[in-house]
Amino acid sequence: MDLLKTKIYLDKINREFGRMNKDPENILRIDVDIMLSYVRELYDAILSEEEPPAPPAKKEHAKATASRPTDAEAPVATPPPAAPRPVQAEPAPAPEEKPAPASPPPTIVLEPVKTPEPLPVVKPAPPQVSFPAAPPEAEALFEQKQAKELSEKLSELPIPDLRKAIALNDRLLLTRELFGGDSQAFESAINALNSYSNFEQAKTFLLEYCVMRYRWTDKKHLETAKNFIKLVRRRYS
Repeated sequence: MDLLKTKIYLDKINREFGRMNKDPENILRIDVDIMLSYVRELYDAILSEEEPPAPPAKKEHAKATASRPTDAEAPVATPPPAAPRPVQAEPAPAPEEKPAPASPPPTIVLEPVKTPEPLPVVKPAPPQVSFPAAPPEAEALFEQKQAKELSEKLSELPIPDLRKAIALNDRLLLTRELFGGDSQAFESAINALNSYSNFEQAKTFLLEYCVMRYRWTDKKHLETAKNFIKLVRRRYS
């Protein structure tokens, strides 16, 4: 039995049931399909056999061995080179008389014609765009609590790709509750979040283009928004 997956899908079933129980007269077919998929996945998690994590392989410490010098062959003594024979110096030839060089013609210096310098072009400064400050309830979505239990620590492990980390049923839920049912907006947001290098860039993007536009601070979207931001934070862990 996979306890971690069992806990996750139990939480999802309880959360989905609570949402449906608030408005039982407006239960859609997609809500029923999501609930059925969570029940199937819970059933699979209960019947699955969780394999214990393999212990980390011990690093082999290389033993330093003293290298022994190889026996080099004794150098063969070579006889000293024979002394060179003295070379008789030949008498130096008499220097030839060279004619005096002719004086060079005087150089004519041409002064360059000065052209008036063009006036500097002053470019207007670009207008500064300032975004309004996020309200306190929007900032509260990004608060991070320190994990204490083992299940909470396991749920904060880093993920390399948001697209692969979100299951199909969760994708439908996030599109419906956080992006107004616009699947194209959801895909664009995932592509942008995957391209950033740190969580601060992702937070700026979500505050400017998602949180206030799709009303993530509303009570009915608040819990789903926090879970999605928690998943986004794992992308940059």
